[in-house]
Amino acid sequence: MPNSSKRTSRSRYADEPPKRKKRQAGPTSRRPSSVNPETPPRRPEARSDGRDIYSHSQHTHRGEPMVDIYSHSTQPKRRRSREDVRYYDGYTTNDTPPRPAKAARGATRRNPPARRRRKKRHIARRVVCVILVLLLILAVWMTVLFAQMDRTHNTDQSQYAAQPQNAPTWDIESNPLVTNILLIGMDQRDGESHGSDTMLLLTIDRLHLKLKMTSFLRDTYVEIPGHGMQKLNASFAYGGPALTMQTIENNYRIKVDKYLAVDFNTFAQLINAVGGIDVTLDEALCNEFYTGIGREYSPGEQNLTGVAALYYTRIRNVGNDYGRAERQREVVGQLVKKMALLGPIKLNEVLSEVMPQMWTNLSALEMTGLVFTSFPCVLFEQQSQQIPAENTYTSATVDVGAVLVPDLTQNAQILRDFLYGSGSPDA
Repeated sequence: MPNSSKRTSRSRYADEPPKRKKRQAGPTSRRPSSVNPETPPRRPEARSDGRDIYSHSQHTHRGEPMVDIYSHSTQPKRRRSREDVRYYDGYTTNDTPPRPAKAARGATRRNPPARRRRKKRHIARRVVCVILVLLLILAVWMTVLFAQMDRTHNTDQSQYAAQPQNAPTWDIESNPLVTNILLIGMDQRDGESHGSDTMLLLTIDRLHLKLKMTSFLRDTYVEIPGHGMQKLNASFAYGGPALTMQTIENNYRIKVDKYLAVDFNTFAQLINAVGGIDVTLDEALCNEFYTGIGREYSPGEQNLTGVAALYYTRIRNVGNDYGRAERQREVVGQLVKKMALLGPIKLNEVLSEVMPQMWTNLSALEMTGLVFTSFPCVLFEQQSQQIPAENTYTSATVDVGAVLVPDLTQNAQILRDFLYGSGSPDA
């Protein structure tokens, strides 16, 4: 019998798959088949245990046991169930055993990346919940503090709404993203108000993320509703914060309906609480400190607290009213920033002491919401302006003393452009 009709047996090892024997070219290399070529071979029934014992080979290796392909796989070993077992008979189209299907591999173990993603989502949700709880606690604490402020003073502006003779007849300018709060420094002696020594409009511009401060000079000669032409600071003595806000609104055509008033003694307490203010003194200011309150300072950088810081904001002999207003804006700007950076315990001590001494018409909830929505503006750029602006007024002496007579149309246009970027409606 020719050698080609014989099939030699080879030894099998448990740890390696059987190798396929090379076949010689020619018609004698084909194995004779007793199957009718016109009838396709019938595949036996599948095993009841669910195992696939048939390979994709075109031949059947008779007399040889089937081999588990996982025992020869190059993949890491793992536990597998009976459904995962696959066999082949050594006659595959190549020497590499077929890899198990993805569905079979994924049936017995979880996907580690998916598990890690779920864990990260759980952590993120917990962090968000903790932040929301802390913000809620902070909001409640601030609302309780703001509720201690004095809200018993006159704030009815409607009775003072009037059109001044010299002011432009434009509509009152306003913007929901721009909040104007008039800061009033009260000059109270013996418990009575003698006028507003400081009028500073604090503008929170959430549209451009800026904090703007506008000083209104106290000697500005304007029309006060019901009292004729007077100095601007006299409006507080005549009608309190409501008349002061409406006088500014009438003459400069901007919306002012929120205020915060503080006595000078309380103002000094706030400055002490934040560790004082850092200023640069020149020779003229040093001399003024010595002659005014008997304090000796050297020109250069100085840290002022208490009475010295308050006196710094009220000096009129150096730089007249313009220099005075500029120093006030400098001090208020530093005070706002330093209070925002105080720790919660220290801030609670400071606010608990000074809040009952401050006047406002903002509710506690409004102030809390204002803090949360406007806090980023405190850390951004600060801009300043003063009204009347330079070269837009004339000096005069009238029955109430030396005054500044402003060009109201020009100053209203400058102020509206600074606060809203709108200028006059005719521009």
